[in-house]
Amino acid sequence: MSRAGLAALLLALVTAPLYAGDQLNTALLKFKEGEFEKAHDLAAKVPEDDPDFARARYLMGEIWLLLGDPGEAQDALLAALRKKPNSEPILTTLGRSLLAQNQDENALAFLKRAVTADKKSARANAFYGIALLRSSGGKKGGKQIAAALKLGPGDPLATQAIVLHYIRANDLAAAKKVAGGFSRKNKEHAMGPFLEGLILERQRSFDAAIKAYEKALKRDTKFVDAHKNLAILCIAQNPGYRDRERTGKAMKHFKSYFELGGKDPAVRRIYDTLKSFLANR
Repeated sequence: MSRAGLAALLLALVTAPLYAGDQLNTALLKFKEGEFEKAHDLAAKVPEDDPDFARARYLMGEIWLLLGDPGEAQDALLAALRKKPNSEPILTTLGRSLLAQNQDENALAFLKRAVTADKKSARANAFYGIALLRSSGGKKGGKQIAAALKLGPGDPLATQAIVLHYIRANDLAAAKKVAGGFSRKNKEHAMGPFLEGLILERQRSFDAAIKAYEKALKRDTKFVDAHKNLAILCIAQNPGYRDRERTGKAMKHFKSYFELGGKDPAVRRIYDTLKSFLANR
């Protein structure tokens, strides 16, 4: 989802009050500007007795997922859910946080509730389908995936999740079909070339994948996952860090990832190893 799209969803998350208060509005503005940590800190200041509390905690959950800390996301989303127990966006994002921690059975329960809350949500159907596929060894979930693609061919997060599922299942034909459908309907969205990059990586077309990720970043300079993938790819396909151009790109995109607030500990370990090697070379 675009940052603007998430902001709109947040404003619609509860029915009253109609407009968010100043604290949450400012947090949403910072989020749309790509100031993710500032947005989180502002949302965290919304007190529990404030009508905006659920939306604020939902925003915090989305930010933690974006930055690579699903455990923190889970905590924020559970707090939101206590206020809005039938909110499809909260239930779906909570399910996503649990899937990211490989808690498939727990994720399944919340995602089933999400689909019950809104049967027409492409995102809820997509992640429920993925949870079913993972928990059933691929025997269930296809129906929900098909429904998600029909309901929301323009939903970037749902599409990304489905494409990643097909890539991990080594079904690149299906991944290409889904990614191509998204790109045709969303010609200028950064997710299009990002998905292309994921597929090209799996095909071991590394130079083309780098160009695809760079194209995604031209469309959205604060695309956290694109910075992460590009940095890691430039290191993974750079034995001994002999390719100075790729090493320079890696350092640039690691820097951008961390400046945006990236929290993934695996990325930090890779970066620290690279930095140590370069310092001792």
